[in-house]
Amino acid sequence: MIGNRIELDGRLLDQPEVRITPAGTPILRFTVECGAPGETLKLGIVMTGESALAAKPLLERGRQVKVIGRMRMLKGSLKTAGVFEVVAESIEQIE
Repeated sequence: MIGNRIELDGRLLDQPEVRITPAGTPILRFTVECGAPGETLKLGIVMTGESALAAKPLLERGRQVKVIGRMRMLKGSLKTAGVFEVVAESIEQIE
């Protein structure tokens, strides 16, 4: 079996946003910059459930964070073909 796990350190580019689905599920979304020196790599991060609500107060634009989760390809329009995001299992501040 092949695993799908990513662990990254990055800087928050925008203020995290929490939305609640009609079913009552919280969804946290934000973008991190996590490229090596000289590279530009920006990844969207999404986290759902109660852990999303718990993580939100720890996050602030410009802060360094560590994200552990899995990658998934966004489906939908042709604009998102080959676009990925990270589904976070845990998010921590890096001091």
